[in-house]
Amino acid sequence: MPTTGEMIGPYVLGVCLGQGGFGAVYEATHQETGQRVALKFLLDTKQLESEVQSRFVREVALLQKLDHENVVRHFEAGLHEGSIYCAMELVECGSLKEVLASRRKLPWRESAEVALQLCRALEHAHARGCIHRDLKPANLFLSEDGVVKLGDLGLARDLNDSRLTASGRTVGTWRYMPPEQITGQSDIDGRLDLYAAGCILFEMVAGRVPFDGPDFVTIFDQHLESMPPRLDLAVSDCPQHLADLVEQLLAKLPAERPASATEVVESLENILSGKPEPLPHPRVRDSITIPDGGISATPNLTQRLQNHSTIDIRKTGWKAFTVTAIFLTLVVAILLIFQLAK
Repeated sequence: MPTTGEMIGPYVLGVCLGQGGFGAVYEATHQETGQRVALKFLLDTKQLESEVQSRFVREVALLQKLDHENVVRHFEAGLHEGSIYCAMELVECGSLKEVLASRRKLPWRESAEVALQLCRALEHAHARGCIHRDLKPANLFLSEDGVVKLGDLGLARDLNDSRLTASGRTVGTWRYMPPEQITGQSDIDGRLDLYAAGCILFEMVAGRVPFDGPDFVTIFDQHLESMPPRLDLAVSDCPQHLADLVEQLLAKLPAERPASATEVVESLENILSGKPEPLPHPRVRDSITIPDGGISATPNLTQRLQNHSTIDIRKTGWKAFTVTAIFLTLVVAILLIFQLAK
C-alpha cells in the first residue's frame, strides 16, 4: 500500500479515502498545479488480474466520454511503476450510503431531488451508450454545493464498444439488480439502471430496500417473482404519484418501466412542482394529498441531507412549546391559589 506523501505520477498522496478488494482511492494534489483530486489505482496484488484490469480500463474509458455536472469528472489516467491510476474529481461530502446509515430514511421531497439528479446523470450516460449496472447509494456522492454525482463505473457497459463489454454474466449489487441483470441477459438498455434507481428511491423514502433477505438466493427470487410494496402504504406522507413512479420503475419487465431516464426526469420535476402528470399505466386507487411547498433554495440539498436536527425541530417544536406553556400556566395558577388562601 502506498503512503501519505508518496508520489503517484505527478500527484502527491494525501489521506486514504477508501479501499476495496481491487483498489484504493486517495486524496491527492497535483505537484505543479496544486489541483486536489481523488486518485484511484489498483492494489499491487490485483494488478495482473485481467478481469480487474478490464474493469479499471472500462471505467477510465467511459469517464472520458461523460461530461455532466451529475457525473464525477475524469481528469487523466496514467501508469506508475506498472500500476494504472486515474485522477478524478474530489467530491468531499461523502456518499448517499453514509447519509442513509446516519438518518436511515429521508423526507420524500429530498429523496425525489436526489433521484432527479441521479436520473439526469443517467440521461447523459445512456445517450452516450453507457449503462452503469451497479447503481447503489455508495456510488452516489454529495458535493458541497448540493450536487449529487454518479461515480464508480467499474461495472459499466459501453453499448458502443464491444471490446469493453462483458455479457452473459451476473454482476452488480444484489439489492438493486433488475431481473434481466440477475439472469445475465446480454440484450440490455438503460431501463436496467432505472430499476436500480427505483430501488434507491424506495430505500430513501421507506428506510429499507424493497427486496431483502439473508442471502443472494432469497433476494434474487424476490426481484424475479415478488411484487414490491406500495411506497405510499409504507410511508403515510408519500404522494401517490411518487409511489406510482416507483412502482413502474420496479416493474419486472423492462417494457413496463419508463422508456428512458428523460421520462423519469420529467415525472420527478412534475411531482416536485406539485403538478404531476399521469403515468402511461397508472394504478387506480384513492388519491393522496401532495403536501404544499416548493423546493427550498437554501440550504442546498447536501446540507439538508446531512442536517439531522432541522427536520426534528420542525416536527417537535410546536409540541414542545405547547407542553411548556401548559406547565407554566399550572405553576401560575397554583401560586395564585396560595396567595388567595392567605
